[in-house]
Parts: sequence; C-alpha cells; structure tokens
Amino acid sequence: MRPTVIMKAAMTLDGQLAAADGTSQWITSPEARRDAHRLRAQVDAVMVGAGTVRADDPRLTVRLPSQSGEGVAQPVPVIVAGSGPLPAAAQLFRRDPVVLTPREVDLPGRLIVAPDPTGDRVDLANGLDRLGSLGMATIMLEGGAGLFRSFLDAGLIDRAVLYYGPLLAGGVGSPMFGGRWETLTDGRAVRIGEVSRMGGSIRVDVDLAG
Repeated sequence: MRPTVIMKAAMTLDGQLAAADGTSQWITSPEARRDAHRLRAQVDAVMVGAGTVRADDPRLTVRLPSQSGEGVAQPVPVIVAGSGPLPAAAQLFRRDPVVLTPREVDLPGRLIVAPDPTGDRVDLANGLDRLGSLGMATIMLEGGAGLFRSFLDAGLIDRAVLYYGPLLAGGVGSPMFGGRWETLTDGRAVRIGEVSRMGGSIRVDVDLAG
C-alpha cells in the first residue's frame, strides 16, 4: 500500500525556501521549528532529494528541547538519488538510510532500485510502493524544490504543512517548486485546512488528496 506523503516546507511570506546563495537559517520562528520536529516524530520516514543532501548535509532527526531526542522513535531517512554522485561522508549515511536510485550504486544504506522509463531518474510511484512494503505508512517530504515539483507533477502529495516566516524575500532565490508556472489553469486546486500561529510564523495545513 502506498504511504501517505506529507510535504513540509518552511519559507518566506512570498514563497522562497532559501536565498540565491543557499542561506535559509532561520526563516521561521523557533516555535515553528519545534512544531516541525513534532511533525517529524509522527511519521515513519523523512525523504529528501540528492541536491538537499549535497547542499545541506541534513540529519533529518527529531530534535526536541524537552527530550533532546531521547525516547523518540526516529524516522527512517530516505534519499531520492539521481544520476549524480552523493557524498559518502554525508551525515545521513551514518543512519542506515533507504536510498531510492535508478540504478545499482555503491553507497551505504539500503538500496531500492526503481528506474523510470528513461533509466536516469527514480520512478517515484514505484519507489513509494516499495517503501510501503517495508512498513512505512507515512512519509514526510522535505525537499528540495525539484523533488517537490516531481512529486506534485506525479500527483503523489497527499497533504502539505507549510510554515511561513515573518520575512519578505523581495526576489527569487529558491522557490517552493522548481520549474515555471506557465498559465493559471496549470495550477492545482487544494483545500486549505487549519491555519495557526507559531510565534512569529504561520502554519498552513493543506489537503491535496482528491
């Protein structure tokens, strides 16, 4: 059974994940960041693309000040790899990640080879089904923009949790989705759920399913 996919993104009020030089710490408030860690603690896996691994070297762990991560079941890290190399010294490889890849590669972790028809990219739907067979029922998609766009185009995002920080970028750095929005009808209608304040930030829950 395909896992439920929850896209999580933190951005400026005008929709930028990061500045053009890659800086993004911290766009959102401490309260929003703590809430995002609580959200991580509720899912089975956290997924990122190869570009995020190369640029940010994330840990993708649950880090809550009151518990320091102790006693919290850590989500499984999942990397969607492309045709480019990944740094073997990345922090995620110390956590036995699952790596979705279009071909056999020599990397630490548990490999799932799921090529699309071109053989250069991962078949995301197949990859999700394979993750579901491992017992993963909920996956949080944390970026980057290219992976967000690929999942959106494939209709594989069920929910989104969007954190908006009290900042206007005033230009284009790294928008939430890669690619161009050519015309209004290319947009996708969604249902906006709960909207809540997180200190100086805002959390918006969005339903994309159906």
